[in-house]
Amino acid sequence: MKKIALVILMLSTLSCALAKKSKQKKKPKSTVGNIVSVGMHRTMCYGQCPDYVIDINKNGIATYTGNRFTQDTGIFQKNIGVEKAKGIIEMFVKYRVDTCKEMYDNPLPDLPGLNITINYKSTKKTIYSASFGPDFLKEIAEVLDEAGLKKDDSWKKIGMPKLD
Repeated sequence: MKKIALVILMLSTLSCALAKKSKQKKKPKSTVGNIVSVGMHRTMCYGQCPDYVIDINKNGIATYTGNRFTQDTGIFQKNIGVEKAKGIIEMFVKYRVDTCKEMYDNPLPDLPGLNITINYKSTKKTIYSASFGPDFLKEIAEVLDEAGLKKDDSWKKIGMPKLD
């Protein structure tokens, strides 16, 4: 009887060790392929802070929507290239933006808001008041500004925003 109990104990220990080892070999799935687009919305303040949205699609199309207090009001598009878009999306994966809180406390309501969005194939994640979150969210916002702000005439106007 003791021998049977000992064999069962050894087999269960061995199976637990093998199960643990097989879990360690699995590589985490990359979320780069699941991300359709990323974006940022800089909101108004109590003054005349610019209110605009920048979206970068994985196919390289950048969309800039100037809502209020911007140099140009409207919806504009430009092809920034697949490689540049992929690099921006890879920043989101590198910093694991998908693990950030949904909202960070804003102790100063007069400051303009910064909302970061990740659009997946079937879901969407928005991080509100991202400027009060981890520093990498501000770094990502600067990269999005650099890629998506309308600075020249290479942007094509495709419409006007619907304002509330």
